[in-house]
Amino acid sequence: MKKILVLSTFMFFFACGAFAQAQKIAFVNTQIIIDTLPAKDTAEKKLAIFAKQYDQRIKDLQAEIQSKQKEYEVKVKGGATQAQLELIQKSYERLVQEYQETEQAGQQDMQAQRGLLLKPIVEDIKKAIGVVAAAKGYSNVIDNATGMVLWSANSNDDITSAVIKHMTAAKK
Repeated sequence: MKKILVLSTFMFFFACGAFAQAQKIAFVNTQIIIDTLPAKDTAEKKLAIFAKQYDQRIKDLQAEIQSKQKEYEVKVKGGATQAQLELIQKSYERLVQEYQETEQAGQQDMQAQRGLLLKPIVEDIKKAIGVVAAAKGYSNVIDNATGMVLWSANSNDDITSAVIKHMTAAKK
């Protein structure tokens, strides 16, 4: 009975060791890859054009708000009635609210637009990572863009440059 227990324990640890050795893990920095691709520049240009629409609307609202402030000051100095001042004040508050809503919507739309523009780039990067990882015999790849790979015993496990090379060669 002892022999069976010892033998099964030995086989268990041998199997675990073989499995652990079979796992080959690489890391890659997708942000570096994105920054080197010409497609990122194209996406950034499209995003800048998209942003100009919101920027202009925000500038227009700022000018309207300043105009309302001046109008209010003139009416106060001119001796306007309380009802007239309240009307201007409400108009001013609506403009401020519209400004805040427009600014918030612009930020959300910009973030969504950025995601849409980068999605095909990220998909291409994922495919390239898969090709490079398979070619180098890696079973898993960790993205180091957030700096989460704190230490690696082998710098050859960083396949970022190999992915960039693969992607730029594929575009030619």
